[in-house]
Amino acid sequence: MIGTTSATVLFLVNVILAGVLGICAGGLTCLVLRRPWSLKAALVDAVLAAVVAVISAYVVSAIDNARGVLESRVGLILAIAAASVVVKHLMRLAVRSSN
Repeated sequence: MIGTTSATVLFLVNVILAGVLGICAGGLTCLVLRRPWSLKAALVDAVLAAVVAVISAYVVSAIDNARGVLESRVGLILAIAAASVVVKHLMRLAVRSSN
């Protein structure tokens, strides 16, 4: 079992990594879609990815605990966080295209 200080550090590292991946995913998505991307959009992408990472960590942890699985799911949580940013940009494009 790790201590609370170590767990806090690991939590912060994972949230920061999710934010950085959100920025990268958002920038790459805007580049592929040929959409403008600004500093404000990058910050929104980072916050969205961090929030989704925390929420998905709780949900995945609850599912794993119910099934009795003791395994690290950091990769899955980071993939969900990055995918949420891509989906946000695709939804924004779909809404603008329909108008």
